Amino acid sequence: MDLYHFLTPAVLSYDGIAFQYMAQSVFEDSQFEYVQNHLRIISAFCGVLKPRDGVTPYRLEMQAKVGIGETKNLYEYWGDLLYRSVIDNSRVIINLASKEYSKCIEKYLTQQDRYITITFCELSGDKLVTKGTYAKMAHGEMVRFMAENSIENPEDIKKFDRLGYSFWSDLSSDTEYVFERKIEQ
Repeated sequence: MDLYHFLTPAVLSYDGIAFQYMAQSVFEDSQFEYVQNHLRIISAFCGVLKPRDGVTPYRLEMQAKVGIGETKNLYEYWGDLLYRSVIDNSRVIINLASKEYSKCIEKYLTQQDRYITITFCELSGDKLVTKGTYAKMAHGEMVRFMAENSIENPEDIKKFDRLGYSFWSDLSSDTEYVFERKIEQ
């Protein structure tokens, strides 16, 4: 079973925080092969990228009001092409993307697809919140964890236990895996 992951726009040569925590500089050949075969990166400018695709970093967001032909924004421009580029015969997508990027895929999902969103949060007062920097760090660590363990079964993702995060079954479902970061007091 292939799992496809998509992150905010970047490639392994990019120095965003998620990719710093992926620590690709110490990947073994098998881990590079895993991410090349499993990781898909949604780019507002380039579409769907593989980790070793060579692009120059840029800053263009999906929500940018860009008229291309008859389209009024990049969501319309890409249509279902991004979805068709990340889905495979397994019909499984593991979502590590921001809302801005994940909605490019979500609107095209079919009943045959299994779409699992990974949520990283922590308790603040009496409610769970997602802290952007920590979540981005965890995204990179999650990709690294999956590459190191050659994860093919979504259930194995639940074993992730890095950066103080652990799987929280009470808040999780078949479509969302919630990981809570325990803060040392």
